[in-house]
Amino acid sequence: MSIITADSFLTARMHNPLREQILNSCSVHFLILCPTNLFWEQKADVRTVIMVLQKGKKYQQQVKSLNRTKNKEEFKLKLAQKAFIESPLENIINSSGNNLFEFVIDIPNEVQSLFAYPRIGELYKCITGISTGADTKYLSKDLKAGFEVPFYKNPGSRKFFCEADAFLTNDYLIYDKEIKNFMVRNKGFMLKEGITCSSMGLPFSACYLPKGSTFGVNANIFCDKKDIWWLIAYLNSSLVTYIVRGVLIRSNMITSGYVSKIPVIPFSQTTKDKLSLIAQEAYKEKVQPKDSNKYIQKIDNIVFEELDFEQSIIEDIQHFALNLQSRV
Repeated sequence: MSIITADSFLTARMHNPLREQILNSCSVHFLILCPTNLFWEQKADVRTVIMVLQKGKKYQQQVKSLNRTKNKEEFKLKLAQKAFIESPLENIINSSGNNLFEFVIDIPNEVQSLFAYPRIGELYKCITGISTGADTKYLSKDLKAGFEVPFYKNPGSRKFFCEADAFLTNDYLIYDKEIKNFMVRNKGFMLKEGITCSSMGLPFSACYLPKGSTFGVNANIFCDKKDIWWLIAYLNSSLVTYIVRGVLIRSNMITSGYVSKIPVIPFSQTTKDKLSLIAQEAYKEKVQPKDSNKYIQKIDNIVFEELDFEQSIIEDIQHFALNLQSRV
């Protein structure tokens, strides 16, 4: 059987039972990422994957996979040339935390091996916060009387530094008790400093969360003060963008559950100190998205030097991070 479905099927948690059933009862023959313009004639601008399966494990041979091409014409050419990547089934499965049935395509072994390291969620608190149920009622774009609590909900493409997205009502703890749809999760972490991560949009980013702030349902990380700045630097690296969008979740949305699965490389203290200085400088300069690449390049140089990746792998990871629209 052949299946055409959204890319999110490959890794989204809600599809784990079906992926498990496929891997336990079927042979996987093809796993092909389609170009984003493949279904434009049908008015569909979606990222899709084609899977070809056969019932019965006994038919399993090498899996033929194809990473996303830039356009439909290149896709047709690759298919005509049968330019597939052939690999054993275990090479296209990523064991990520408690989720053992995620598919990955064309991921270097060096990157897959990083998942042997502890994850964000194992080392730090990675949580969501406040859901108002009616943002227009409980949030104000401007600081004013009654709305004086900085609220962060999605840095988007902003890295290292971002202003608060809005100002939350001062009575948010009262509303949590009185309003059914107003929920304040993880109250003990409200107003503490930490790291706030993007939730929507293809770029993945991390910014400093100042003390005295609240946060939304995006992922927020709380750790010792000594770990905040080097971790912000690492999370904004091209490598983490590649891990998030190329391995963990191929969509424009990421939850705390996925952020918690990012592997944490055991950097030396010297490396952590270097990364911290770069992130602090970017924050001090209130860097804008268009200017963040110069800081990311410095971070990449430090991260890849410690990992000792081959230059071809480094170039592919950086190309992926800079061309998310065509690569994800």
